[in-house]
Amino acid sequence: MNDETVAEKFDGRPTVEIVFTGFGSIRADRVTWIGTEMGYALSADEPYGRGQRRLIFVRDDSPASRQRAQATLTRVQAASTWSAVTQPWPGPVPIGPSLIHPERAARAQRNIKAYKGWHPAQLISLCCVAAAGFFTLAWSAREAAPAAAGSCLVGILCLVGAALGPRYTRNWHQKNLQLLEDFRRQQAGQFPVPPPSPPPPPAGPHRDQMGT
Repeated sequence: MNDETVAEKFDGRPTVEIVFTGFGSIRADRVTWIGTEMGYALSADEPYGRGQRRLIFVRDDSPASRQRAQATLTRVQAASTWSAVTQPWPGPVPIGPSLIHPERAARAQRNIKAYKGWHPAQLISLCCVAAAGFFTLAWSAREAAPAAAGSCLVGILCLVGAALGPRYTRNWHQKNLQLLEDFRRQQAGQFPVPPPSPPPPPAGPHRDQMGT
């Protein structure tokens, strides 16, 4: 599935579903980026069947998103090609350390979605259960000192993960939010979104009587 085919799926319908098979999932970040440019928000990123992955997008009807999508369509119409959407930057712009690649921003968006579906208590419980299992294994293998010591060490690492894991994941989440915000400012500087058109003036009684 090439970029043009992906972009054409985001044609204004309420929901768009993209299914990847095998190594096709490596394009998930690129598809997420294209969908966002076309005015859609990532709703789900989940396994789908055997060896498949599914991304579900819903149309974002917020004023900012619709203006963004209209600006993107204007770029497409002016260039007469979908490459106006699928190229990270117009013209020969060098990719420097200060520029955030759109696919990196899309990965941050997917990470934010994953974080919202993962409660810190789940991480703590998982680490504690794993630690208990390794300590039990160490007790069972207490006659073999190397095995017992190794199991105890892994169990201790699991407890450390239970203690520090939630803080790490929160910091990771905040970094993804900041990266996405920086990318939005970058895009606003490169592809300015025009303000919405002012509403038409109300028709007064005098205008109605004059017929103008």
